[in-house]
Amino acid sequence: MNRKFWLAAALAAVALCGLASVEGFPRYEANGCLRHSPSLNKCIERAVQYYVTYMANGKISDRYYVTSIDPLTFPNATLVRNRNIHTYFLNREMRGFKNSFVTDVKADLNKLEFLLQFHMPAIDVHGSYRAELAHERQIAEWAKMFSSMRNSTLRIHLKGITYESEDRIYVRVNITDFDLTIGDHTVGFGWFTMSGNYSDHSQAFDLERGRNILSVVENEVTQSFRDKFQLLLNEILRLAPFERFFPSQ
Repeated sequence: MNRKFWLAAALAAVALCGLASVEGFPRYEANGCLRHSPSLNKCIERAVQYYVTYMANGKISDRYYVTSIDPLTFPNATLVRNRNIHTYFLNREMRGFKNSFVTDVKADLNKLEFLLQFHMPAIDVHGSYRAELAHERQIAEWAKMFSSMRNSTLRIHLKGITYESEDRIYVRVNITDFDLTIGDHTVGFGWFTMSGNYSDHSQAFDLERGRNILSVVENEVTQSFRDKFQLLLNEILRLAPFERFFPSQ
C-alpha cells in the first residue's frame, strides 16, 4: 500500500482533539498540538494513536461524526478486463485498522508537510468475487472473497495547503506518497456458484482467477485505501480551523 493513509489519521486525531475534550486524553493534546513545541511530533503521534484506537468508528463526540475508518467501505473494483473474461471484487469492506500502531511521525508546519508510519498487524478486506465471459455475461462464477494482509508497514506523506473560509484559515491535504509494505498476503475464496454453460469455460475461469491475483488485489486495495483515507482526512480537517489543530500559543 502507500504512504498517506496514516498521516491523515494522525491529523484526524488532532482534529478531533481540537474539537472536543476527551476523558483520559492529555489536556494539551485535547486542545490541539502546540505549533512550536519541541514535542510536536510526539503530540501528533499520541493524538493519531488515540483516534485510531478509540474513534475509528467515526464518532468524534456526541456532536461530531465523520466517516468510519474501521470498518472502511471500498467501491467495487475491476480485477481483470480482457477480451475473454471480466472479474470483479465487489462490496468490499476493510477491517483491522483500529489495531494499528503509530511508529513514526514527522511534521514540518512551515511547509505543511507530514510523514506518518504505521505498523498494521492484521488488515482484512472481505467482499464478493464475480467473473463472467466478456460477451456472454450469463456464463459466470461468483463466491465470497477475502484479502488478508499481516504484519504490514504503512508510510504516508502528506502535503497541506491553506484556504480561507468565513475569515478563518483552514487546511486540506493531498497524499503525495502512500507506501504499503506487506509482510504476508493471502487471497481466498468461499464456495463457488456457477451459471450458464460454465463447464465448457471452467479452465479459462481458473486461469484468470489465479493469474497475478495477489498483486492485482493489492494494487486495488491500496488505491482505494489511499483515496478513502484522503477523503476522510479532509472531512475531519473541515471541522475546525488550522489554529485549532495547531495553536501558536
